[in-house]
Amino acid sequence: MIFSRQSTVIAGAVALMALPANAQDITFGGDARAFAMGGAGIASLAGNSISGMGSRNNPASLAFAKGLMRVHYPNIGARATGAISLDKAANFLLTSGSGADATDLARRFASETSGFGINASLGLRLGPVEFLASGVGQGYVLPNASLQTWGKNGATGSVPSDARADVLATAIYSLPQIGFATQLKSGSGGENFNLAVGARIKYMNAIYSHFFGEKATLDASADALRAPEMNGKDTLTKKGLGADLGIMVESKKLLGFSGGLVIANAVKPNFTFVGQFGANANGGGGTRTYNLLATTATAGVGFQKGGMTVVADLVDITGAVGKAELRAGAEQKLGPIALRAGYNSATGYTYGLGLGGFDIALGKRQPLEIVRTLKF
Repeated sequence: MIFSRQSTVIAGAVALMALPANAQDITFGGDARAFAMGGAGIASLAGNSISGMGSRNNPASLAFAKGLMRVHYPNIGARATGAISLDKAANFLLTSGSGADATDLARRFASETSGFGINASLGLRLGPVEFLASGVGQGYVLPNASLQTWGKNGATGSVPSDARADVLATAIYSLPQIGFATQLKSGSGGENFNLAVGARIKYMNAIYSHFFGEKATLDASADALRAPEMNGKDTLTKKGLGADLGIMVESKKLLGFSGGLVIANAVKPNFTFVGQFGANANGGGGTRTYNLLATTATAGVGFQKGGMTVVADLVDITGAVGKAELRAGAEQKLGPIALRAGYNSATGYTYGLGLGGFDIALGKRQPLEIVRTLKF
């Protein structure tokens, strides 16, 4: 990506695995099970499964995990919106980050606002304790109206004198994340339900970058200019400690039913960056403040019986990032094969397949996260 060479290496790995599908986002590995079911699953008790879905979504599910040790399959995914499709994003992500790359991106995707994203994670569970490493990166190409018109007319000839495109990118990665949980006694001697609480402590790193191009830059395909807030640097970085909290209830009366609640970023570092925008290098167009993390609440229910699992979540109940999303999905296992489908009120239908522990999810505009935390 444009913000650093080390981020480009990660992005390139994602791009290599991304199928050249113009209309679909894609996820491989651990989180693909949840993404195939609409992005739902914080109340799933299937954290005991080989995919480890429950504990990734809700740390409280670690209290119900069986077995001494479980290695979570690595998760890797790619997203694209607007004029950028996955195959085009792959071509860009495989190049090294520089101002020239930003210029090329601005010219190629000038017709509309576009975005792309990546996510990756891997982990290990030892009893009710889990160790994870995860990262999410996203970028946006923001052409102004003049440049969009030029792009829609074929992007030929001289770039208009008032054209401008901003290319922004950010990444947040957590290394390490440590999750843990314990079961509590329920109301009447534990006769009706099992209750667990859990937490995930995260050492977080944020990376931010902002380039822009104008007529002279875009016409000559010269290196894009660093935005004023970059102070001559390619990237800005911040670090801090955060924490997620989770609750999970397993019904003992209605076998197979469960419920969950996750407060993401209940504790969060200050990852705020102020972008400067304008018609020239002095940023005369004003500023935009990006507070990259939000504290969100997500509630969910689940049902599991035999080879069937049904889950539903209401994501970001308070609207800290955007409008609350309803996500729901189902899975049916047929021996070593798992068939999955789901729906997300913000993005539409999803589907996926599991075969012997290998999972894949497809869908238009899949979210980057199962539980919302990012605000960019």
